[in-house]
Amino acid sequence: MTAGERLQDALERFFALRQHGDDVLFRQRLNTLQTWQSERLYRTHRDILELPDNAPAVEFLFTDVYGGRDLTPVASEIRRALPKALKLLPDRVMATSASVLDTAVLTQVLDEHLTGQMGPALDQPLTEVAYAAAYRTQGRDDERARQLALIGEIGVHIDKYVRSRMIQATFRMVRRPAHAAGFGSLYDFLDHGFGAMRPLHSVNDLLGRLAQRERVVMQRLLAGSREPFKAPFHPAPPTEH
Repeated sequence: MTAGERLQDALERFFALRQHGDDVLFRQRLNTLQTWQSERLYRTHRDILELPDNAPAVEFLFTDVYGGRDLTPVASEIRRALPKALKLLPDRVMATSASVLDTAVLTQVLDEHLTGQMGPALDQPLTEVAYAAAYRTQGRDDERARQLALIGEIGVHIDKYVRSRMIQATFRMVRRPAHAAGFGSLYDFLDHGFGAMRPLHSVNDLLGRLAQRERVVMQRLLAGSREPFKAPFHPAPPTEH
């Protein structure tokens, strides 16, 4: 699919999310789950987060992409002004937008499904044991794997942007036209992300490392490990047949 088609598909899935309805209790439970997951990510990857150059990039990833940030303003703008954005913003920037939104929406889909599955268990403090048990029975392993693959895809896209002075210059030049055209929130969201990632030597290396660790966490959760979130994060050896 083209970037525009991917964005359109992600938008349809985003606005179909249950969180946009009037079920207040569901949204409270979803927020409980997402807050716990965000705090867990910080604990698991604290050693990476505490490196000065990495902190803004990891913060953007955990909060804006992987952590349940409210993307309604950005998504609403994209839906309203997608044709203009596709014409005005560089192709690589739009490809990055598609990967970021796709990742964020898939995260929300998985979080909503887990919230519905856990139900009243989220009305009290969430524990690692309760979370792990629900995770194992969720049955959406392929989508979890795709979520991690998309994070790696974001790293590839942003590395291409950061290393291209021409794309950076073009992106900066369209700041005012983007705001005037009605998608300033999208522009600012991407600008914030690019700025957070720029100090890194390689965005792909960082996101690849995080994704690899989370794959290990996923394997441990599915296997019923007693300490799924604890370092070290060495990949499991291949199974012999």
